[in-house]
Amino acid sequence: MKDLIQSYIDWLKQKINYKEVNGYYEITTPFVNHINDYIQIYLKRDENDRILITDDGETIKNLEMEGVEFTTPSRKKELEVILNGFGIAIKDDKLINYATPQTFPMRKHNFIQAILAVDDMHVLAQPKVESYFVEDVVNYLTQNSVRYSRNIILQGKSSFQHKFDILIPASEKANERILKIVVNPKKQNIISHLFGFEDTKLARSNEGIMILNDVDKEVPADVTQAIKEYGIYDIPWTKREQHKYKLVA
Repeated sequence: MKDLIQSYIDWLKQKINYKEVNGYYEITTPFVNHINDYIQIYLKRDENDRILITDDGETIKNLEMEGVEFTTPSRKKELEVILNGFGIAIKDDKLINYATPQTFPMRKHNFIQAILAVDDMHVLAQPKVESYFVEDVVNYLTQNSVRYSRNIILQGKSSFQHKFDILIPASEKANERILKIVVNPKKQNIISHLFGFEDTKLARSNEGIMILNDVDKEVPADVTQAIKEYGIYDIPWTKREQHKYKLVA
């Protein structure tokens, strides 16, 4: 067992490289993130003989490039919980910590573990894409002072009840609007929604709107065609500013 432990220590020594870059020491570790890049940290000693440890913002930047953003309270809270567990702070999207020469080995180890844990949010976020996207839409409506109700159940002409994500009440400029937020806009995912819109429209004077998630890929043409055939207004999320008037009226 001692030999195994020593071989691991030897491996770490061989794989860790460093060089000086603009007053910092750039440390390249043998650990890789979710895009298979080696994790790097940066060290600098300050005037109080403390050692600053930072990732220079690379961890958050890599996640944001993959579509995992930290603009909502729930995501910020999740990130905060992870970092607090390792005693790591964040400033201007940079992970930071300080160490003395005596505490440096453990602080450095914890810092790398924190980077790996935050980087894991790329995987952990995937099952939460739906709730995050809904939250983004709701925050957008709130920021634009739109009055709305969430998770509304309406009865259609057929007497079936249909659930909608958002209801915007009628105003002087527009009829009542009912919204469905579609995270994965594939044809098979919207067919059931189309009947709900049609059935409800026959019983109430309203307008149906679908918010379509096109952040990662373009919405298929057969989806938008089917929506239009039912007289429903579709808003691709990346083009929401062009269609904002439909929501704020």
